[in-house]
Amino acid sequence: MTRSVLLRQCGSLLSVLGAVVGCAPAPAPPPEIRSYREVGDFTLTDQTGNPLSSKALQGKVWVANFVFTSCTAECLILSKRMANLQKQFSGNDRVAFVSFSVDPGTDNPARLAKYADLFDAGTHWSFLTGDHAAVETLIKEKFLLPLAQSSEESDALQKATLIHSDRFAIVDSKGVVRAYVNGMQPKAEQEIAAIVEQLVAE
Repeated sequence: MTRSVLLRQCGSLLSVLGAVVGCAPAPAPPPEIRSYREVGDFTLTDQTGNPLSSKALQGKVWVANFVFTSCTAECLILSKRMANLQKQFSGNDRVAFVSFSVDPGTDNPARLAKYADLFDAGTHWSFLTGDHAAVETLIKEKFLLPLAQSSEESDALQKATLIHSDRFAIVDSKGVVRAYVNGMQPKAEQEIAAIVEQLVAE
């Protein structure tokens, strides 16, 4: 094989590789961060029975989700994701985690404490309950997320079903909701972690 033929073949191979690289899928865009709404002042009760107010979260970036202890489906996934995020940011005092009960009439501090133990919740992860009207107003008007109760009939047996969001809300150090992430998607934890890191760096 002559030198000129070899060079032509190498050139052809590089062209093919260039085309393949050019056809490779673009990397996923970074999570969108914007300003939605300020959460505002609130005071609820945590799993230890002590009051926790929004003032205790000032200066921290915090991740919120919305669960209830008798949920046997999505809430377990959402709480497991929160547990993984808690581990990832365990050494960062500027990051906190808050799980709001969407069934505060049932979820008293004792129930929340048992639920928190299932996920090895540390001191930076609070589970909150309180007056139903106050919780509902906070979720709907401040986090701009749905919360409702419906009834399903199955074999002539009627049961109440809570309808709530499976999205995580990420709040900045000034108390403003900056992003939402669907907690049921496979890459939810990676997206939330990336947002938290960006907000901590602001």
